[in-house]
Amino acid sequence: MDAKNKQVKPANTVITYRTPIYLQLREIVRNRIEEGEYLPGMAIPSENELAETFGINRITVRNALDALVNEGMLQRVQGKGVFVLGNKYEEVLEEHGGFVPNLASGKATVSTKEQVKSLRPAGDKFANLFDIAPEDPIYFIRHLNLVGGEAASMEEIYVPQDICPQLDAVNTSVFPMRDVFAFYDVEMCSMRQSLEIIQGLSKTRKMLDVPDGVALIMMECTFRDKTGRVIEFSRSFFRGDRSSFRITLSDRP
Repeated sequence: MDAKNKQVKPANTVITYRTPIYLQLREIVRNRIEEGEYLPGMAIPSENELAETFGINRITVRNALDALVNEGMLQRVQGKGVFVLGNKYEEVLEEHGGFVPNLASGKATVSTKEQVKSLRPAGDKFANLFDIAPEDPIYFIRHLNLVGGEAASMEEIYVPQDICPQLDAVNTSVFPMRDVFAFYDVEMCSMRQSLEIIQGLSKTRKMLDVPDGVALIMMECTFRDKTGRVIEFSRSFFRGDRSSFRITLSDRP
């Protein structure tokens, strides 16, 4: 078959050779985003996968994706892929006042690894916190934060499934929960924090490779939406020798 007349038909789409191919692929990806096949926070197929699926070269794929990146529909994350963007809030939570952790990184690279993401029953403790039934499912997520490749802090996150039903499709090492909530029109309006210096469980200390004599700083945060409902609870453990904290106060009403 002559290449000029070749057609590829993946997933109910057709690429022809009558208009620039990258524009056709741009619209295919755009449609999949608008129709919910590619969800906010989700990584789309890689350039290699798209090139193979549609029978086109990677440069063409890259041009199509770059166009959507420039439009603000996609975001490239080095080493992790290309992700679908959704709504983001302009204001930052620290303007409400609160402790803001600073990892003592200097010029070192700070990165986050999503170690665990699973569904589990709320149980009595979290059922009471989230005002749901003990058997209702909640997401449990654990992140390990690295500075220069070395563990600096660990974060445990709990979110009711009915708040973000498709959270399993989102890479939370790329998008913080505040952005994830915004993707799904859940407004994070207030938080309550507490800080405590602790010895920590041996499992936690081992995960963070905490030297003897170094304390852990535990920060617990409870986040609520505009109705006052608790939408997230997180508990973070910071190595005292690699972290510092500042507090930001606001006179906003």
